[in-house]
Amino acid sequence: MKKKLSLSLLVSSVVIFLGYTYYIKTAFDYDTVQFVGYLFYWSVALFVVSLLALGINDKKYKIWLLITCIYVLFSLLLASAAGSGNGGIISFDGKDLTWILEGIYFIISIIYFLVQYFKKDKVLM
Repeated sequence: MKKKLSLSLLVSSVVIFLGYTYYIKTAFDYDTVQFVGYLFYWSVALFVVSLLALGINDKKYKIWLLITCIYVLFSLLLASAAGSGNGGIISFDGKDLTWILEGIYFIISIIYFLVQYFKKDKVLM
């Protein structure tokens, strides 16, 4: 299951990238291109993190996967709602928000994997 998910994330990253480059050459809709870009950023980030997740057991992996799905959907909705920013003093557009949320997700996932690794090997006990 873990390897299939990692492989499917890699394939989806490539497919999204090819679709993104094809779409830019045809009719251009800013919001659609931005959303496809958010999907691409997340698929690449999830591929990298899923490679790190290969070392944890299946139960912990399924918990991580469920939380990941919820977090990614929330992030995509938030980034789409942000659009190109609101013009305030501190304004984040969807791309900046996606990068910030990916960074937070990546750090928390690394910490989670390290804790699970040390629990499994009882290094901390």
